[in-house]
This record gives sequence, structure tokens and C-alpha cells, in this order.
Amino acid sequence: MSEADRKRFAAYEGARAKSEGSKQAYPLSVVYQGAEARVGTYDHWQLMERACRAKFEQNLAAREALLATGTRPLVHIVRRDSKTIPGVIMADIWMRIRDDIQRFRA
Repeated sequence: MSEADRKRFAAYEGARAKSEGSKQAYPLSVVYQGAEARVGTYDHWQLMERACRAKFEQNLAAREALLATGTRPLVHIVRRDSKTIPGVIMADIWMRIRDDIQRFRA
């Protein structure tokens, strides 16, 4: 995705951004703050964790929903598991974030 496309999509509200973004081919790598991460690698997963942390910091409803799961194991099940960020990796990211939030609140 070009930088121009990224800027254009960033200006859209959520549903439209998702719709427009889904029309794009998934890239082999992503660039964030000048650093490139190959999709499906540990670096890419670390970037996803940063994005999820930002989401839960900024969105009270999402944070409270995550915290409402207590200490239960989380799973991420979709029709076809992602080859770029498998469900088990996403669930692990969410549980680490939840643990950190719970520790901070204690």
C-alpha cells in the first residue's frame, strides 16, 4: 500500500477504512514510523501488540470488555486462521495486555 493510500484511509471512519483497506492486496511487509516489518514475522507480531495496546489504552469499552474476561484463557477463532497473525498469537497478545492492565490497576 502506498503512503498516499495510507494517509487517505487514515482519514476515513472505521467501517469505511476497513472496507477500502480490504480491497487492497495484503502487503509482504508493513512500515511504521520508518521501520519495516515483514508480515508474519515476530517483528510484525510485536507491531500488532503495540497497536492492540494503543487500542485498549484509548478505548474504554474495549479495555473493560478485555478486563471482564478475568484470568480466563482467551482464544481467537476465525473461519480460516490467519497466516500472518495466527489466532493463538492474537490471543496471547490480548492475554499479555490484560495481565499488564490488571497488574497496573492493582
